Amino acid sequence: MNNYKQNKFNYKNIFSMKNKKVIILGGTGNLGLNFSQTLVSAGAKVYLLDKIKKKKKKKNNENIIFQKCDVSSKKNISKNFKEIIKKEKKIDVLIYNVYSKPKNYYQNFEKYNLNTWEKVLKTNLTGAFLTCQFMINHFKKNKISGNIIIVLSTYGIVGPDLSIYENLKNKNNIYGGKYSLTTPVSYTSTKSGLLGLMKYISTTCGKFGIRANSLTPGGVFDFQEKKFVNKYIKKVPLGRMANWSDYNGSILFLASDASKYMSGSNLIIDGGWTAW
Repeated sequence: MNNYKQNKFNYKNIFSMKNKKVIILGGTGNLGLNFSQTLVSAGAKVYLLDKIKKKKKKKNNENIIFQKCDVSSKKNISKNFKEIIKKEKKIDVLIYNVYSKPKNYYQNFEKYNLNTWEKVLKTNLTGAFLTCQFMINHFKKNKISGNIIIVLSTYGIVGPDLSIYENLKNKNNIYGGKYSLTTPVSYTSTKSGLLGLMKYISTTCGKFGIRANSLTPGGVFDFQEKKFVNKYIKKVPLGRMANWSDYNGSILFLASDASKYMSGSNLIIDGGWTAW
């Protein structure tokens, strides 16, 4: 009995990811890499699925495995997931962290290209539907109390303030393209849709022990145009943009048993941006 009490209230056990197998879609970006390193440090084995493998300066970790995956292809998703399940026998946690920026992504609403809209919709939202569908079938079939985490954005719960993007220069958009930095309609629309998808999964799959939650991060400092950064931080009560590592604690909380009674919730970590 004493050992049980000790383990029950030991924070290392509450946040432990020992023997947990995790898939991160959109895993090779800065956020995904931070997530993977945090979860591995807590004992997990992490599969990073993405279209591009970015070069890392740090020595490869045997518990972080990269697999090339196109989330717009149901066949490709199934192939990758089946390979992982064959090797690991099960998957415990799915993190959907996909964010695509096709050609003309930053175009303004009045002239927004339909092809661009459909590409973002297919990747950001339809890809989430396909991966969650596969995982829920896996969880149910194997009677796993699975965990789905969908990464949103503050612009998935509130409308964008386009005034912070006024008078920015096209050539200073660090993400490329011929348009200046902004929040396009495709981004806000798909992130809002992901919130609805998360809530649907949580209410329809809870009886199977399956949890679904979302993480809503605020804007991260990524050496954007100084004019934008200055305007952005004026809207943040904490007075700064986020660092990539600011979300490591929240992803560990959501992925571990620390949040085992949490489902259908949206964890907002934005420095107070949405508190005004």
